[in-house]
This record gives sequence, structure tokens and C-alpha cells, in this order.
Amino acid sequence: MQISNRAGLAILLVTVLVSSTVLFPLLQRTVSREPQLSAYGDDWNDLSRFRNALETKGYNITSVLSSPAVIADLEYPSQTLVVVAGTESPYSGLEVEVLVAYLEAGGRMLVMGDFDYSNTLAELFTVRFAGHRLWDQNYVSNVSMLRVDGHANGQDYTLLLNQPTALRTRQPVASSLWSSGVELTEQVFASTSPHSYLDLDDDGDITQADEVASSAGFAVGVRCTLKVDGEERGQALFLGDSSPGINRMWGYEDNGPFLLALVAELLPDGGTVLFDESRHTQDSFGASLFQAAIGFYFLLAGQTLILHAIRLNVLVLVVLATLMLALRQPDPTRWRHLFDIHRPRPWRGLGDPDVEILQQVLLERIRLKYQLYELDDLESEERLKLAPELVKRYNILLDAGLSDLLLRPGKLKPQEMRKLAQKIQMWSL
Repeated sequence: MQISNRAGLAILLVTVLVSSTVLFPLLQRTVSREPQLSAYGDDWNDLSRFRNALETKGYNITSVLSSPAVIADLEYPSQTLVVVAGTESPYSGLEVEVLVAYLEAGGRMLVMGDFDYSNTLAELFTVRFAGHRLWDQNYVSNVSMLRVDGHANGQDYTLLLNQPTALRTRQPVASSLWSSGVELTEQVFASTSPHSYLDLDDDGDITQADEVASSAGFAVGVRCTLKVDGEERGQALFLGDSSPGINRMWGYEDNGPFLLALVAELLPDGGTVLFDESRHTQDSFGASLFQAAIGFYFLLAGQTLILHAIRLNVLVLVVLATLMLALRQPDPTRWRHLFDIHRPRPWRGLGDPDVEILQQVLLERIRLKYQLYELDDLESEERLKLAPELVKRYNILLDAGLSDLLLRPGKLKPQEMRKLAQKIQMWSL
């Protein structure tokens, strides 16, 4: 079945209208969610109080909205702290490689996560997020609110966490992205009480399938330090809860002072605190689309074999789509010119002579032959009025018939018009 161009345009218009009025709002409501854990939001689950406290301490505050790959452009990594609070989408291979180079150059990183994609960063080190709920008899008014002990910058603190998970330590490191000679060490800086357990079957009850804490409790805060040939480089701190820095939890127990002490320990001489906002859901579909586009750009900017395969697949899809569009184009209608031998050919001349037409043709030939620029851009009547003066001024020689046509057209007879037409046509320039 062939579809005409008009029908195709109508179908396209209807598709665009349906997408604009129905599908786009549905997709926007589906993709767009309320943003959280943003350093620039003032809601209860944002980090604006944390950011304001850092600004009061004199730190330079900035953020990343598109992709952490821009961290590669930092001029002073050792004076920069990257804060990742809640990893709602995984980091790509290229972004992880950029963070590895940043840490090897002396950069600092604070990762606060729980049941999200924080393991895409933790797998670089000797730590891993357990991914199961952590319960403790040492809770406050709610079994989900756990009081834990923390240590930062030489002082002890009491933290209040909301539904945290435990941190596992392991050896050796699973990632092979580190340069040769890199040594990783870990140190626990926050832990639960000995009366806690890890809900391995996620049923909310203490059963034999669950893991009970040792006398040291479960680790909920681990510091990983990089050393290259014995020299300390970067540091990465992992906290098994993304909520101690949110606005509602900031004032409970020692959450606020503890986080500020961690930052002071990582940046003893001050510096820049960079909040990674690229892993958060944006407050509009357009912003989420822009974020996804930038992330896809950085994804395809890598040099690994899988990325080359992705590029090849994209190229093949573009070529196939182009071929399909080309094959759907209708064949052009063959054009044939039919000659009618019974139809007389028109007279190749000026047609039926008319006084005004002959006058204008004669004036045009005079203008071209004698280069009379005075006739340029003049109307027909103005040319005729100016013609006698120009003939006298430039001594233009005209025979009697042409002179009568130009100066005295009323004296001409109809039978003389055709002769004048042929004479003008044969008149050489």
C-alpha cells in the first residue's frame, strides 16, 4: 500500500500532536520525581544546612550537574573534596576512571550511601555496602533510628542514622584500574554497638539466617587511604547511610559537628567542597533529559572495547534507518513530451504588432546601442516623453518609418506596422 505525501504529513502531524498532548506529560510524570539530597534544595531531605555550614567555615562550594567526568579538569585535586550523597544511578566506566585519576592525584571523596548504587565507587577499594538493613538495640524512639559511635579529627561523636546498612571490608581489591604501586588501607571510623545484627533475609526479625555483630559492632564508616610507593595520596570515606547530612537529621545528636569534623580532617588547609549532583533525579523532565544526554556523551567518549562496539552499533542503526527511508521514497513518474504534428508552429517574431510594444522595443534597442543611461529605471510613458530630446541630443539617425513610430505614431497605418516590426527585429545593435 502506497502512502501519498499528504497522507504521510497528516500522520506525522497527528503523531506529534498525540506525543505532545498525551505521551510527553505521562513520561514527564513518570521520569520526574521530587529531587532529594541536593545541596541547593531546602526540603527536609536536602543538604542545604550542610552546605551553609561549610560556607560559614570558609570553604569554596561548587557542584557537578552533568557528569563527574569534568573532575578531570580540576587544577588542585589535593585541595578538593567530592561529596557524593545518595547514588541514584550508577557511575559509568569512564567516570570511574576519572575518579581513580583524581584520587591518585591526591583528591578526597566522601560517599554517603546505603541501598543505592554506591558500590560502583566502593568496589574500587577494600570496602563494600552490604545492602541489607542494619538493626540495633541502641535505637532512639524508632527501631529505624540507630545511635552509633563515630570518630573524626581526633574527637569522638555520637551519630543518629536512619535505616543504615553495614560496610564490609575485603582484600584484595577487585578493581584493576589503579596504577602499579598503589597500596590501599582501610580504617573504621564509625560502628554500631555489639547488640546489633544485619538482616540478611530482609524480614525485619532476628533469625538464625541473620548475622549478629561482634564485640566491635558493624562498621558503618570506613576510611580508605591511597599510598603510592609509601607516600599518602588520596582518601575516600564511606558512610553506610545517606541521611546524616540532610536538613531534618542535621541537628540530631552530633551529626552536624561530625560531618564538619570529617571535612576539616580531609581538608585541613581549607579548599573546595564539590557536591556531585549528577547522580540525583532532577526536578523536571527537561533537566533529566539534559543530564542523560551529557552522561551518554561521556559514556561514548571512552576508549574501551565495549564502547567501540556501542559506537559501531549506533553507526549501523543510523545507516539502516537511512536505507529504510531511501527505500520508502516513491519512484519518480516518468515524463514524456508528446508532439502534435497537426498543431501549427507559432510565428517566430514579435507576434501581432502593437504600437506601444514596438515603441518600447525600439527604445530598448536605441538605449543599448547608444548607451543612453538616461532611460534606465524609467517607466514606459516617461521614456516616450524623453525620446525626442535624446534623439536630437545624440544625433540618432532613424529612417522615416522608425521616426514616425517614435515621434508621430498616429500617422502609421496598420499595414505598415508589420513592416516596422520586421525592420526593428532585423535592426542590428
